Amino acid sequence: MIDVLSKQELLHLLTNNSRYQIAKVTGISERTLANYVNGITDIGRMSYDNAIKLTQYAKENNLD
Repeated sequence: MIDVLSKQELLHLLTNNSRYQIAKVTGISERTLANYVNGITDIGRMSYDNAIKLTQYAKENNLD
């Protein structure tokens, strides 16, 4: 099982980094990322696949 970032860490990642760049690398749409940041979609309801992609992005870019 892969350890993923906590909800707080995911939100920090999305608010302090370019959502355009994150979307480009992970394949998660900018709209989806913005929805998490703006509270339109609860970050706790994020798919496990998206959480893994964001965690891998953070680790590969030394952002974790």
